[in-house]
Amino acid sequence: MLTAIPCYSQTEENTHVILNNQYKGDIALRFFNGAPCLTRPLLAEWGLTRPLMKNADWTAQGCLSAASMTSLGIQFWSKPAGRLLTLLIPHEAMHPQQQGISTSRWDEGITAGWINYRLSANHETHRRDPTDNGSAATLEMDNGVNIGPWRLRYQNTFWKENQGDHGSYSREKTLYRSFSAWRSRLTVGDGDSSSHLFASLPYRGVSLASDEAMFPDSWRPFSPWINGYARGPSEVSLYQNGDRVYQQQVPAGPFSIRDFYPPGAEGNLELVITDSDGTERRRTLPYSSMPNLVQRGNFSYETLIGHYRPYRGADLAKPAFAQGSLAYGIAQGYTLFAGIQSANTYRSQVLGISRSLQSWGAISVDISHAQYRSGQAQLQGEVARLRYVKAFFNSETSLSALLLHYPRGSLYRSFAEKIERDSTLAWLDEDENVQRSWGSEVLLNQILGEDASASLSWNQTQYHHKTTYSSLTLSHNMTLQHIDVSLYASYQRSRWVSEETVVGINLSVPLDIGDNSINVGYSNRLASRDLNSNGLNVSGSALQDYRLHYALDVQHTTHGDEYLSAGMGYQANSADTTFNYYQGGGTRRWQADASGSIVLHAEGITLGQTLGETASLVVIPDTPSVGTFNQFGSVTDRQGRMLVSYATPWRVNRITVNTTDLPENWRFEPDVLEVVPTRGALVRTQFNPPQTRESLQRDD
Repeated sequence: MLTAIPCYSQTEENTHVILNNQYKGDIALRFFNGAPCLTRPLLAEWGLTRPLMKNADWTAQGCLSAASMTSLGIQFWSKPAGRLLTLLIPHEAMHPQQQGISTSRWDEGITAGWINYRLSANHETHRRDPTDNGSAATLEMDNGVNIGPWRLRYQNTFWKENQGDHGSYSREKTLYRSFSAWRSRLTVGDGDSSSHLFASLPYRGVSLASDEAMFPDSWRPFSPWINGYARGPSEVSLYQNGDRVYQQQVPAGPFSIRDFYPPGAEGNLELVITDSDGTERRRTLPYSSMPNLVQRGNFSYETLIGHYRPYRGADLAKPAFAQGSLAYGIAQGYTLFAGIQSANTYRSQVLGISRSLQSWGAISVDISHAQYRSGQAQLQGEVARLRYVKAFFNSETSLSALLLHYPRGSLYRSFAEKIERDSTLAWLDEDENVQRSWGSEVLLNQILGEDASASLSWNQTQYHHKTTYSSLTLSHNMTLQHIDVSLYASYQRSRWVSEETVVGINLSVPLDIGDNSINVGYSNRLASRDLNSNGLNVSGSALQDYRLHYALDVQHTTHGDEYLSAGMGYQANSADTTFNYYQGGGTRRWQADASGSIVLHAEGITLGQTLGETASLVVIPDTPSVGTFNQFGSVTDRQGRMLVSYATPWRVNRITVNTTDLPENWRFEPDVLEVVPTRGALVRTQFNPPQTRESLQRDD
């Protein structure tokens, strides 16, 4: 059924498109006699199946004919005044893998080169051993060049030790690009293999693998639901393994993150909420994903050939190896997956199946077999793995569980364990890895309200000789009458170290003094084997846009030792600087850091804060000192340019001008623009210069 609507412009107009209740973005569309011109490429991107496309009729302008729209059951509703188009296309006419962001909106970004730098210098004095006194410095540089879809990355470090030794080394060299038609990424150089089937390995070589971030959300694996509460307009960041992997701005009040897919299948997440006054609140979220589920008839894969790449300083071999994996949706809710890993003295195979349990979560089971040579012996072993993940949306609970079983007599080792064992074979006789019997892991995160959460992390490994390694961590975060309370407890037991139990509490009270915010905190830590401690800390921010932040922490232990640390940082438009002082245990340390980015592009050079993997260059011609809600502490330079350090690849990012500090009669039309960057892109986002209210009225 077609809705009768009035005729309007036959030129292209940016129109907000909603297809099957999914927002597709602000897309340039033509309208003829009130009907949208749905072209073959656009429908192909949205996922209309090829047989239907082949049999459809097309107008001379390349649009789907009205008769074909009716026969296909396509319905649309349009609101010209609001530039809004709503489309309904029967699901049986759509290919499930394609129902995501239109690939024509994927922006490869501009040609540019840049340097992320971090300069750190420190001076130490030691009361007990003055020979260790001295100064040291490091300069870390993450360099990048983008040309079309190609991304070249080079990371290097220059260093100087306090005894005068100095040198440099490179950390990673990588060339990569994405292929939108394959939903895949080609990587040449240094990288890390996925942890879907085998343990992740650092390598130097060539890899071609599916990029699940390119798939529509409904087709991707388990996504954690993350809730929180912002006391005012705030910046929300998520970190995994120390790297910032997500950032967005949220208004005051409760917020929910539903579209975040961590890049790593393993590794806890840290949520950081930075309020508009510069106050930071942090909490850790246990996380593990179910990476092997794909839709029926679709697949994901990874192929890799290269050398093992030990981390700097590790005296390990660099054997050549090849690795391949494939996951295929064999039936509705079922995925079959398999993989192989092969080297000169090592071979491993994995075979498994996963099942979507719909509202009950997802489960997978697989078995791995490894054959390898250790010294002069030929060894082999197996391990069976059972995994379960579930997000209980009604109760706001996320659960991940893992169970491993090593049959008696199994001498299973992963490839990385085999390499490490070879390096210690000459001096270490006992190897606990081949004596494992059972392993288990449970990660639980529970939202308890707008500003409260609890988490549990459990890990245990049991050996055939009855020795057990166990680790349990509990935490509870909440806010009581504006007082942040954090409770935690941990227990650890292993064969080599005696049992240890730790409990602690952290309290933080926000105080408003004029326009500035100060947090006063107290901490107490009790440990069964280590030193008990308690302390006081003060932190806060000041100046315009809360660019200056500071912290002071004093700790006292049961042995009477005192530890003092103090720091101050300034977030400039073009860089971040910090100064820190530490005193304790007979040591004094002064440290200064400066970090930022330098970007060279066709319009000149722009300085900014440290860039993430994907970023945006915002341009407001000849309009300095204007910020965006996408990043605190940054405004346009004299040329009207600024850098937004983080953007989410393959998804719609809304860049919004901060109009709150502009002159009252200034207006931006529009003040929000959308970009959909590819991975690693630096996208250019240009706003029209601001106009006064009087000029807008004259234009009308």
